[in-house]
Amino acid sequence: MTTANLNSQIDRSIDRFFNASAQTRLVILHYLAQRIHRASNSATPSAFFSQRVQTVIKQLQQLPREDRHSALEEILYGMPTRLAEAYGELDTNMRMAFWYRLANSRRNDSLLAHGALTSWNQEQHLLLADLETRDSNELITFLRDAVADEQPAAIA
Repeated sequence: MTTANLNSQIDRSIDRFFNASAQTRLVILHYLAQRIHRASNSATPSAFFSQRVQTVIKQLQQLPREDRHSALEEILYGMPTRLAEAYGELDTNMRMAFWYRLANSRRNDSLLAHGALTSWNQEQHLLLADLETRDSNELITFLRDAVADEQPAAIA
């Protein structure tokens, strides 16, 4: 009985995630990847060292730093760009690794614009407050569901 209740709560959170703007989705993916990283430094996604993930990250890194944030939003919008198409070819584990590596990069790869983590809007605050109450397994489930779905974000 409790499991069904938890699943429906996660499902509601996932629905809110997919109804959110691309900017909010970027904030949430960044938050999830960093929180999972802090929870267990050794529990990286199985595709963490994938050459295909590295190729997509290198494509992102080849863009001027000021264009990277927009490129990530284009991935979430489902825009037909070279980077979005390369990301679209990744399986779920590789997508998890992609966001995980970007959010935890030591190379200062800009996943989010500088103010995005300090100036949350109402939509972001609601989702982040909900995720703050989740344990690591729920966060991993949320991240998996968030990157597995093919629904592009609505352009806000």
